[in-house]
Amino acid sequence: MGFDMSHVSLKEKYKDYFTIGAGIVAEDMTNPSSGHKDIILKHFNSLTCSNEMKHISFCPRSPDEYLLDDANVILNFAKENNMELRGHTLVWHFQTGEHIFENANKKILLERMKLHMLRMREAFGIYMSKWDVVNEAISDSDDAFLRPSKWLEIIGEDFMDYAFTYAHEVFPETKLFYNDYNEHKPEKSKRIHKAVKSMLDRGIPISGLGLQAHWDIVTTKVDDIKRAFELYASLGIDLDITELDISMYEFHDHTSLKQPTPEMIKAQANLYGEAFKIFREYKDIITNVSTWGVADNGTWLDWFPLEGRKNWPLLFDINNQPKKEVFEKILDF
Repeated sequence: MGFDMSHVSLKEKYKDYFTIGAGIVAEDMTNPSSGHKDIILKHFNSLTCSNEMKHISFCPRSPDEYLLDDANVILNFAKENNMELRGHTLVWHFQTGEHIFENANKKILLERMKLHMLRMREAFGIYMSKWDVVNEAISDSDDAFLRPSKWLEIIGEDFMDYAFTYAHEVFPETKLFYNDYNEHKPEKSKRIHKAVKSMLDRGIPISGLGLQAHWDIVTTKVDDIKRAFELYASLGIDLDITELDISMYEFHDHTSLKQPTPEMIKAQANLYGEAFKIFREYKDIITNVSTWGVADNGTWLDWFPLEGRKNWPLLFDINNQPKKEVFEKILDF
């Protein structure tokens, strides 16, 4: 292409398409050695708290103990720099303090669900234009529809209806999303579509679907992504790419390399290029594309699903530089 990488800004290039964001942690703002703050300011106009607004981070030990400092670092940074902030997440089976489920029947747990939302509004206000209300409630197994969870066990199959209804009451001007992973896989995409369509048909106030897009260069097929988008577009609601990264490994691959091979680098760049091409095609309903992390020197895939397996899934390398091969693919339009 011949363009100068140092002058490229993702948010500027995509300003007529959708906002560009990242899931970050407070340390990205407070630790100068990470080098992430400069990337965020230059390339992103949307942020998500990766962990700081999750239930276990907000009130880990009791409903009356609130830990706000880390989330406020990100909230204040977003405000100061006129950046969109996504609320993540209100109802999830994981990273939720066990105390919310203690001695709870359906009535008690619903009261606690709504109270948590009210306290989130009290703590962080209504700056967030979007909330991931329910996260990962659909089963990965073809033998079940909903994932087993305390929410399902105690409240019942309509727990998502209550979650979105309460969230709409607490955040009436906020777009409310259902968020999930493996959203491109044919059978799970059908279950996700069925769940969201059913809520819409019942008048539940859900305004968007978050597609996490934790993909990999081995098993993720472009045709599956295209089919999933065609299916979800029929819902008539917003689609956001909420946690994008492209792993160099298949999920349970125990291979551990010191650096990616040239073949891996090429495959990742090609998949990123195809993905952003699809995103651009759906720009009328995609409002945001966010990666899960900023650069390869700080990715959750270094410790999940295998501890210590170095991965390189993001748009920026371990030296905080744009990946030439990837940038050429996603900017060549």
